[in-house]
Amino acid sequence: MNIRTILSIGVLVSTLMVQGVNAAEPTATESNKIRDVLKQHFPEFKVDQITSSPLKGLYQVTAGGTVLYMTGDGRYAVSGDIIDLDHGQKDITEDFRKQARVKAINAIGEENMIIFAPKNPKYTVTVFTDVDCGYCRKLQTDMPKINELGIAVRYLAFPRSGPNTPTFDKMVKVWCASDKKQALIMANQDKAAEGKACDSNPIMNELQLGMSLGVSGTPTLIFADGTMIPGYVPPDKMLKVAQQLANPNAPAKTAQ
Repeated sequence: MNIRTILSIGVLVSTLMVQGVNAAEPTATESNKIRDVLKQHFPEFKVDQITSSPLKGLYQVTAGGTVLYMTGDGRYAVSGDIIDLDHGQKDITEDFRKQARVKAINAIGEENMIIFAPKNPKYTVTVFTDVDCGYCRKLQTDMPKINELGIAVRYLAFPRSGPNTPTFDKMVKVWCASDKKQALIMANQDKAAEGKACDSNPIMNELQLGMSLGVSGTPTLIFADGTMIPGYVPPDKMLKVAQQLANPNAPAKTAQ
């Protein structure tokens, strides 16, 4: 645990004089007040849910993959993780972030993803990718090995340069292609993707989703439980991580 986390906990405890857990759910008045305050100060912050938190006096606010805590009067907001020291320094906030990531990604729908999968995948990893990212291209060259290990990869678009840029336009064409998988392979090789841009493409939505989940670079991997790992991960390590997350109480297996 780093010093920033320790100090954050200390401030919370001393300020709120926390006593116990399982605080009450917010009233309708409190929820409306929190929403109004956040809309006033952060118009782009779209609240998904407001619930109780383990700390008396604070409610948990979830927006995409962002989790923060607020007082019922909307005056104070706390950004940081709640750590349960009685249960092995369990990061309660990160657990909620994982759930929020899974929910947000599922809402996009697989029809808006480009999927490379073996016949009967054992694990699924969602990857935010950029066709002009070197390590994204490396991950794509690993795809036969990844699929051989029983892992399906679901791609979401995250053009790091933003909208109205060459990379963004390339990815629009890829996602609009009749053969999206082949178009992605070609784009990763600096070859022009066949087809034209279409209005009904999900690129902007997926870019905004990535930003709301805290994605800042590519590739960024999100495993089935919502665990997010930034950066390139070799196939064998990807398998070990997927196995460990699927069976946290079992030792990781060695890839064959």
